Amino acid sequence: MTSAGASPASDQRTPMARAWRVLRDAFRALRANVSTLAWTYLLYQAIAFAVLVPLLTILARLLIHGSGAGAMVLPDFVRFLFASPLGIMALLLVSAVAIAIMALEIACLMTLGLAADRGTRLRVRDAFAHGAARAQRILRVTAVLVVRLIVLALPFVAALGATYWLLLTAHDINYYLSARPPQFWAAVAVGSVIALALAFVLARRATSWLLVLPIVVFESELPYRAFGESARRMDGRRRAAAIALLAWAAGWAVIGVPLNGAVRALGRAMAPQLAGSLASLLFFVALYLVTAAVVALVVGMIAASMFALILERFYVDAGLPTELAMPKAFANELELEGRRIRVSWAAIVGGLAAAVVLMAVAANYLMKASWTDHPVRIFAHRGASLEAPENSLAAFRKAGQEHADFVELDVQESSDGVVLVNHDVDLMKLARSPLKIWQTPAAELRAVDIGSSTGPQFAGERVPTLAEALEACKGVTEVDIELKDYGHDQQLEERVVGIVEAAGMQDRIVTMSLNPKMVARMKALRPQWTSGTLVAKSIGDPKDLPGDFLAVQKALATRRFIRQVHSTGRPVYVWTVDDPQVMLRFVGLGVDGLITNAPGVAREALANYAAMTESERMLLFIMTTLGAKQEVLPPESELRP
Repeated sequence: MTSAGASPASDQRTPMARAWRVLRDAFRALRANVSTLAWTYLLYQAIAFAVLVPLLTILARLLIHGSGAGAMVLPDFVRFLFASPLGIMALLLVSAVAIAIMALEIACLMTLGLAADRGTRLRVRDAFAHGAARAQRILRVTAVLVVRLIVLALPFVAALGATYWLLLTAHDINYYLSARPPQFWAAVAVGSVIALALAFVLARRATSWLLVLPIVVFESELPYRAFGESARRMDGRRRAAAIALLAWAAGWAVIGVPLNGAVRALGRAMAPQLAGSLASLLFFVALYLVTAAVVALVVGMIAASMFALILERFYVDAGLPTELAMPKAFANELELEGRRIRVSWAAIVGGLAAAVVLMAVAANYLMKASWTDHPVRIFAHRGASLEAPENSLAAFRKAGQEHADFVELDVQESSDGVVLVNHDVDLMKLARSPLKIWQTPAAELRAVDIGSSTGPQFAGERVPTLAEALEACKGVTEVDIELKDYGHDQQLEERVVGIVEAAGMQDRIVTMSLNPKMVARMKALRPQWTSGTLVAKSIGDPKDLPGDFLAVQKALATRRFIRQVHSTGRPVYVWTVDDPQVMLRFVGLGVDGLITNAPGVAREALANYAAMTESERMLLFIMTTLGAKQEVLPPESELRP
């Protein structure tokens, strides 16, 4: 193949000057052809959606089926992709298809740039037809590129794996992430060196192979030989290419980060103002996502077009061959692998639009009930305590009327050993009485009116005994008994066991405590009973906590924490959540129970959630992540279960 070569003046340019010239010319070409480039970019985004969405959906279903889980939340799906052989194979398949579509897109954008550089203004359909005619060559060279990159990366990936194996496998990975011992920092240091070495090798290859795609698109060179030809032409231009690509990446960040940040800031500013209406919430989420999508498309179009035009300018700078395969005007005909197919542009665009709509509908149908569908229990925190005095018989009866699965109540002993239901060490909050539970006989405590401060309709409510509370809940709802630990208990666990068995409620209760020793004592007394641990502060590894379940303060209920607990076969309950939007966010994260002061609100929220489409659930999850306003203020003692 003959080449015109670069001019002597061109060869004398410094790398910085050459890079600047390439960037300047690419930007001028972008401004001059922005509408055509934009429509081409949108066309390939639609193609990517029509191809990748059903592929991802089908793979997701296969992965969920292969996991045996029946349903997965999104973070678990991501983890499954990267941590299982089947997931890795699926990830490689999706990545290969995505790279192939991106290569076709860049090829068409380059075609528009080169044609404009030679004085010809192409239409989108002309560039698309040219890309389709060269598609087989483009896909072949893309496959070769992926294989070469994998071969290049394998030794470095193996070194990273060996580093992990040698330094971070003696204990659970969560120990290293939380405690960060010397082995952790040694692994970070070695891993950083390996990662930098890999980046350096890939950068050198990238500048050598920069012209592979334009050579395949515009010339007759065999795809596997294009790599050597590109390296030959880029000799002396690699530094300029590295500078130009770094400037392109920096420009992408400078444009994209502030714009995306502004959109997110707008969402965070508006989200807290929304409350009370699920319809208005979903409308705002949809509007927010449309705005974010438009910004992403604009930034993506500029970035993709500039990258393609940088490639095209280096291709020209390296010297054009004597013969170029340039596109012809589209005349209702596509050439695919030597075959000519008669088709109108309207049919292509219309078919693609129909495919996008069809794939969106099909994906939503296929993924219905694939995420986050699992039983969620409702625990009435101290009864229905937003509507009645907390830990009162009235609150327990109201919780039963609102169909709570459990009434959660707190127990401690009076000075004469009676097990009473009360949260605080005294009665100041309920009745402005300074009487301390552990210092006062039960009769004196039960003489105090704990209901009038809430409302006249509750006048006469008294501190109930555990036996009275169990009788009020019997046949209506199960009971979650929290054993309070204020350092003055006498025989609390033994007395609770006796009272529960006397009431015949041993199959309708669970117990829990913030004190792991109390949990252990309860399990020692009645191993067959369900007893769990309350978690109110950050911990190392939840796997080490005793109990059959964990009830966690909502600030700690991250997906990682939930996944860790689920890996031990135990459920996770979260406290205290009263806002329906926040409730549904935790349901989306995979919690098994909601401990709430408003069981009726929780029941309605779960019913609404069951009726939502998967798209609505995802929109709601995004919105609550942005900070949607809570409809019900948390109680003052939220941090104390």
